[in-house]
Amino acid sequence: MSTPRAVDVARLSLGAAALGRPGLFLRLAHGHNGRTERATVRILGARYVAQSGAGLAWGRPWVREADAAVDLVHALTMVALAASAPTHRRLALLSAATAMGFAAADLREKIR
Repeated sequence: MSTPRAVDVARLSLGAAALGRPGLFLRLAHGHNGRTERATVRILGARYVAQSGAGLAWGRPWVREADAAVDLVHALTMVALAASAPTHRRLALLSAATAMGFAAADLREKIR
């Protein structure tokens, strides 16, 4: 069994925290803390848990590339949301930045 990638462990940790404490993330980002927003944070957390699970289970080079692609698409959609929904701009940009960080970590690891 190979050593888990740090980016997968970070994704898993963030995803589990988002699933369990979505209100905490919303408060930290000064976002609306309504039912819809909490559900959205939980859905994103579930995606991070599933994505990290694939990385931890398979650990193949193509998984890193797929992880980066998923996170880049997510970042682009969050930038579009930030542009079109001013009330969610801060949360959308924070989510985009997080996704870009994960994508960069995946791509940087591949280069090494």
